[in-house]
Amino acid sequence: MAKENKPRQSEKISADCPHCGFSQLESAYAKSTFCRKCGQHYSIEKLLAREAVSLKGPGFLEKLTKLIVRETIRDVTCFSCGHRQTVSGAAQSTLCPQCGSYIDLKDFKIDGPFGRSIQTQGDVVILPKGDCTGARIACASARVEGKLRGVLVATNVINVRTKEKVIGAIETRNLIIEKKCDCEFVRPIKADSVEINGRISARLVCDGQVKINKGGTLEGTLYAKSIVVEKGGIFSGELCIRQNPSEEVEKLEQGSLFGGEGETQLKPA
Repeated sequence: MAKENKPRQSEKISADCPHCGFSQLESAYAKSTFCRKCGQHYSIEKLLAREAVSLKGPGFLEKLTKLIVRETIRDVTCFSCGHRQTVSGAAQSTLCPQCGSYIDLKDFKIDGPFGRSIQTQGDVVILPKGDCTGARIACASARVEGKLRGVLVATNVINVRTKEKVIGAIETRNLIIEKKCDCEFVRPIKADSVEINGRISARLVCDGQVKINKGGTLEGTLYAKSIVVEKGGIFSGELCIRQNPSEEVEKLEQGSLFGGEGETQLKPA
């Protein structure tokens, strides 16, 4: 019996209207579209060309370092099943030995407007002029120095050094707020451990320890398993210490964690 050929669903990309800024999903093969908000016509090809310019390749020093320093192995995590494996540091891609999923290992440096989603077990750096509006960026490690408006997920660590308001959401194993960071997080942060050396205003859910070092400041609402504030560090806001903060994450996803009209306020255990 002949198999029925089903049409292949094309990849979707995020396209921002240059007239009103409205973001909408379009086929990766589309050349132009009409904005669903203001009705204006614009070219998707030009948007993609501009994003290509925003991606920076490895610099001369990075290339030289790879030639001099012997490449080592690195741990990567499958986004589909969570299986961890070790691969060569020089590899650009691999397959998960457990579920067979393709895993991209390329690094990305973003130095301008960028609206596409990324899924890689490499590193993503949003430089000071970078402006990420894509729906989702998933990576091994990330560094945020510019603007983030989508969702950023890292299986290893995220370093934040921006002075911009962070509209996007962050979820990571380890979060490090660097000394020169001074920003407000509009959406909640989820992490297993947090180290704060700069100043942030945020709603933070941490499954492990939050450490505020000398010179670090956290303002907002904190749900964590434990907190350490060194001399010279500052915490100002609501604090809830719980044995299983991940339960609070589930309530957060349901929109009930921080209260509001018709919502239940959580009480410390």
